[in-house]
Amino acid sequence: MAIHLSAHSRDLGELCRLARHAFAAKIRLTRAVLGWSRSELGSRVGLTPRAIHKLEQGEMEPQRATARALEIIWREQNIEFEDFSEGGFGVNIGSALIESSRSTQVRRRRVAPAHIGFTQ
Repeated sequence: MAIHLSAHSRDLGELCRLARHAFAAKIRLTRAVLGWSRSELGSRVGLTPRAIHKLEQGEMEPQRATARALEIIWREQNIEFEDFSEGGFGVNIGSALIESSRSTQVRRRRVAPAHIGFTQ
């Protein structure tokens, strides 16, 4: 028995791939804003640094428990993501986090913007 994928199925597959890569970008952005290593983030969500790397590369789909743990971290750290209907996302970073990030980044001579958009 042969299975034929319709154009709609391929579109769904592409949407899943894009969603996985958007989630990966959120994880990379979170680590960058917080200044956390893969080990630190991994210990907070119960994953190895290698598993965090795979998530950040979009190589694997996060399990529900992992996605929930990351969402809790985002909420606790005052990082809010807004998913756009046409794909991609925007992010709002709480002012307290920006201030602490600025004091760290001033030493590095870089300052991150408070609102970032990501589209695909």
